[in-house]
Parts: sequence; C-alpha cells; structure tokens
Amino acid sequence: MLKEAYRKHSIEAAVHEINTRDIFKRARAANIEPVLFKGWALARLYPEDGLRPYGDIDLWVRPKDLDQLRAVLPRDKDRSYCVEPRASFYPQFERSIDDVLRRSQVVRVNDVLVRIPSDEDHLRFICLHFLYHGGWRPLWLCDIGMMVESAGSRFDWDSCLRGTRKHADWVACAIGLAHQLLGAEVKGTPVERRAVSLPRWLSNAILRQWSKGSGMSHAEDLSFSLPRRLRQPKQLLHALQAHWRNPIQASVEMDAWFGESPRSILQVGSAISRLPQFAQHLGKEIRRG
Repeated sequence: MLKEAYRKHSIEAAVHEINTRDIFKRARAANIEPVLFKGWALARLYPEDGLRPYGDIDLWVRPKDLDQLRAVLPRDKDRSYCVEPRASFYPQFERSIDDVLRRSQVVRVNDVLVRIPSDEDHLRFICLHFLYHGGWRPLWLCDIGMMVESAGSRFDWDSCLRGTRKHADWVACAIGLAHQLLGAEVKGTPVERRAVSLPRWLSNAILRQWSKGSGMSHAEDLSFSLPRRLRQPKQLLHALQAHWRNPIQASVEMDAWFGESPRSILQVGSAISRLPQFAQHLGKEIRRG
C-alpha cells in the first residue's frame, strides 16, 4: 500500500511540475511575476519526489495583477490543474508582497525559472499556516521540520523572526511542535530554548486534533448545515462540536500569546467573534431554503 501511494505521488509530482511550468509561462506572457509557495516549493526539499504529495498550485501576486492572472488561467474543459492565486497574507506574517518579492529566490524547473519565497519568509508562513488551521494536518508539521533541518548556516533567523514578539513566538512554538512530536533538530537555533519549553496544552491539542481529523471549520459551513439539522438534535450537536475552534485556532483568532493560561476563554471569545459572519451566512441559507 505504501509503495502504491509512493508511485502515485511520484507520478503526480511529475504532472505538477509540468503544470507549474505552464502557469509561469502564462503569467510571464502577461507580464506578471508570481511567487510559488507551499506545494512544489516545499516538496523540492524532500529527498524524493513521491514523499510529499500536493495538489493546488498556490501563487502570490501583487494585488494589481490578481485579476489579470485569473484571466490567463486555463478555463473549463482546458483546465487540468487548480491554481489558488492570492494577493494578501495572514496579518501576523507581517510582510508585504513587495517584501516577499524582493527577498525571493529563483529555481529551475526544467526549462522554466520559478520564483519561490526566501527560505526565511517561507518558514514563517508555513508555521503560521499550520497554526491558523489548528495544526490539523500532520504533513504541514513535517514541512516545518524539513525546512528547519534544511536551513543551513546562511539561513537568516533574524529575518524569519522579525516582527512582533508575540508572532515570532508563534513561529517558535510551531517549530517546537516539530521538534517535540517529530524529532526535528533545533539545536543551535534561536528557537531552541522555546522549542523545549512549550505550553503544556499545545502538544495535547495537536494530538487530539490529529485523532479527530480535519479542524478546518468555518462559520459558513455551520450556517449551511444548521437549517437542515434543527430537527435532528444529534446531528446538530455534531455540527456545533465540529464548528468549535480548537485551542490553537482560538489562540490565533484571538491574537493571544501561547502561554500556560487555559484556552477555554479564548475558545468562547473566538465563537462570539464569529457570530456576525455566522448570522450573515445563516440568513442566506434560510432565504435560499
């Protein structure tokens, strides 16, 4: 079974490389210079192509280029791959698209040069991405561990951690999880001390999340299912439980320090903060029904 998965992912990786070359050719023909992140930009760090599966092609572009990039993407029956273009980042990333472009690097995919983030910006982003989604996917923690262990002597930790102290601590905590749960080596890095002294609830929250599966709940998901479950108490309870943010998601949404204090008050606060969004989507579903 593992051999079959490896073979499948190896074939898919070859197809993804072809698709990546195609989208960069399309973008540059329109005078757009995108930055490829996640996906292939991370898979290239793994020892073999079949070890890191990925699907969508995630691109960053300047806001002024977003509509034009969408216009050159394959459409309908010609679409053999999915592109997710973005022009903004998490607020805690604390970098602009111009910052990312200025520090980016160019790598070759056969006959095409592909622009990817600097290692420092990329590591910061994937740490925040992992936390934003409540640590629900173990593969993302593997990416963090791979990036940390791939960081050589030229890796600029000051650049990676630059910004608000609280958000730099979030990055250090994500790296600490890779160290404690996956054994990623952090010796000699500026995050070494933090990596071995994480808050007690953090690893437990990750392991609980992994035992349950997906943690990517959204207000619109619950609002969509709620009108259909009002007469089904058991299903309604399940929907409410699935919508409840885990301690990591709640801490991020409430922009809190990753300290030792209990997370329950943050989880309540996170739920209350999403009520307007929930009500908006719920109203649409009721009118539609």
